[in-house]
Amino acid sequence: MNSSIETLQAKRRRSFMTRGIAFAVASGICYGLYTGFLTLAETQGVWGEWFAGSTWGNGNEALSAFAITFTLAALAAGINDLFSGIWSVLVCAKNHQLGDLRKTLASKPGRVMMLCAAVGGPFATIAYVIGLNSATASGNPGVIVPIAALNCAIGAILGRILFKQKLSAHKVLGIVVCLASAGMIGGASFASMGPDALLGCLFAFLAAFGWGFEGCVAGFGTILIDYRIGIAIRQMTAGVLELLIVFPVLAIAGDGVGSLVSLAGAAATSPTLLIFAISGLFAMPAFSFWYKGNSMCGTALGMACNGMYAFWGPLFIWLIMGVLGIGGLSADYPPLTAIQWLGAVIMVIGIFCIAVEPRSLFGKNKKGE
Repeated sequence: MNSSIETLQAKRRRSFMTRGIAFAVASGICYGLYTGFLTLAETQGVWGEWFAGSTWGNGNEALSAFAITFTLAALAAGINDLFSGIWSVLVCAKNHQLGDLRKTLASKPGRVMMLCAAVGGPFATIAYVIGLNSATASGNPGVIVPIAALNCAIGAILGRILFKQKLSAHKVLGIVVCLASAGMIGGASFASMGPDALLGCLFAFLAAFGWGFEGCVAGFGTILIDYRIGIAIRQMTAGVLELLIVFPVLAIAGDGVGSLVSLAGAAATSPTLLIFAISGLFAMPAFSFWYKGNSMCGTALGMACNGMYAFWGPLFIWLIMGVLGIGGLSADYPPLTAIQWLGAVIMVIGIFCIAVEPRSLFGKNKKGE
């Protein structure tokens, strides 16, 4: 009798773990789709005119280099995250969780989630978009995605520094592998694409640092908050901060108060908003499934599965902007060179080395199955 109960419990644990891994893998796929549609949005309509450095709209002067690099990144990140937050609130409404959302906002876990949003949104997401834009200008937006996926390695290092978490041998090995693969990708990018690619990789690394910090700090909040409510708080906070604080400051610093009004008005009336709505739709499960998967299969394994967006990101950029022919790139456009693809695959291996103890993965429990 006891044996059958233990067998049933083990089966249920395996099922729960499998579902968690599925959520985490799905989050990485959605992250790739979010990246692809966000990159596409910034090549269409008035956004294409802005990044081309030419006059735009009804003869408006071209934007400054500062505005193209930083202001537009804040605007794009804010629109994407706000749409993602709106989708998330609608999901909460569908599940009758608006009351819980309001209560959570006033709680300590809710405040921790807002702190994470401040780091993961205005800092990390804007840095990620700057990296995408710089790499797109060099003709290869997919190259920075594997660099951003270093957040798992950076999270492990920050966990050691901030929370004295143990770094075992397999984690150290994984960090070394990740850094080596990042060097492969970045070095090949600089050799083939020039200094713009190096700037993109630099900001992608800053994004990885921000998301790594968010992953460390968010653990407390995400354990106590339903993942749907957590992502609603995270994305709405990030979107509001980016659009109401960071974007205005950068717009005024770049081209003056007049540019703030003109850019906001042009972005709000552009048909490209539909593409941002789609990117925001995929950004919602990219983060919420990550939270859900982490709570079911553990943060380490969840981050490893999510980190496969090092592969999914370049793939979906290629499919959306190249194969589908809607992004102005040829169908044979390679998102990564052969050496960069190899680096992306090696990075995925490194992420799993950080997250998973090999003996626990391949070794057998004494109680066995």
